[in-house]
Amino acid sequence: MQQEDAIPRVGSLARLGRQRDFSLPRFRRALALASRHTRREEILRHLFAEWVSIPMSDSEAAAAWNEIEALFPRMREKLGGPLSLQTVLLHHFHTRRGKLKDPRLLTARDLSLLKVSALTDPLTGLYNRRFLMDHLAREISRSERAEGILSLMLLDLKDFKAVNDQYGHPVGDKVLQRTARAVRESLRSVDAGCRWGGDEFIVVLPGTNFLFAVSIAERIRRRIAAVSVPHPAAPKIEVGVHYGIATYPTDGKTAEFVLKVADLRLYQCREQANFQGSERRNYPRFSPAETSIRLIQNGSPAPAPGGTSWTAPVMNVSYGGIALRAPEPQKWPRRWTGEIFRRLNSERHAVRLRALNWVPLPDGGVRVGCAYV
Repeated sequence: MQQEDAIPRVGSLARLGRQRDFSLPRFRRALALASRHTRREEILRHLFAEWVSIPMSDSEAAAAWNEIEALFPRMREKLGGPLSLQTVLLHHFHTRRGKLKDPRLLTARDLSLLKVSALTDPLTGLYNRRFLMDHLAREISRSERAEGILSLMLLDLKDFKAVNDQYGHPVGDKVLQRTARAVRESLRSVDAGCRWGGDEFIVVLPGTNFLFAVSIAERIRRRIAAVSVPHPAAPKIEVGVHYGIATYPTDGKTAEFVLKVADLRLYQCREQANFQGSERRNYPRFSPAETSIRLIQNGSPAPAPGGTSWTAPVMNVSYGGIALRAPEPQKWPRRWTGEIFRRLNSERHAVRLRALNWVPLPDGGVRVGCAYV
């Protein structure tokens, strides 16, 4: 029998065997009908593998079934009332034959459900914290072997505690569920979304550089901003999100360190959200370490007065633009093509920018706020 031909018949018979009020005559009729196209012994072998996960030959399965058929009416007469086949199987293979060391019968489907439950968060359906740590360590090891990159994104919801306090935890749970859906729908098949705990989420992005991870974070932020939960006390409840991003190997070479850097940038993003400066902040921002930008002309770094290149450290970055620390405001051009680079590795990102404002800094430099063109 071909495996694909056996599966539908075995699945139907296995479901009959799992019924609490198992009927032996009904099962015999179904088995005889299935045996018209497939050898009875082979069907029984597949059934025992499904019911008790014990490998058998065709002849062993046929002999075991003959014993169980004879045992079933005797046990029903002795116990009285409805009797499940699982009870008879447990008695036969555990008590009489000693083939089951642990007297519990789990089907392949039961085992699959247990695995899913062990890896996922029951409220949101995203992966849980335990899975995240194992998965992140594996992905970092894979990136190390392939000399690749990986980005990690840490997100938390704005004012989520106020939602729970004002509207109750059931409403808060709905917000978390819809947020998780927005995260899931924003990712590729190779990415992994996890619930870190409370209102915090983590996304693992294999093969993704820093700036591309920022664009993915912004896509998730926009989708979460569109999430709303109707409530009688308010037209709709909306939430926002802060995020921090770290990359391997630039920001760290272990899972713990990359997580720590992402958490630090999440904190910076929260602080930036309270910015009281002159320009309007439409996007969350945070400060990447060891990142600079230089002016590019004709494919090469542009010379500045004195023969040096136009290079400045990046103060913070977002999907909407960057801010850099320039020595003099009047000399930095308003529209220009630049290259963002990170000192600790070979990442390079070409950008076109437009300077929007210049804010004097206490140390004498100038913060130049730029938007992407």
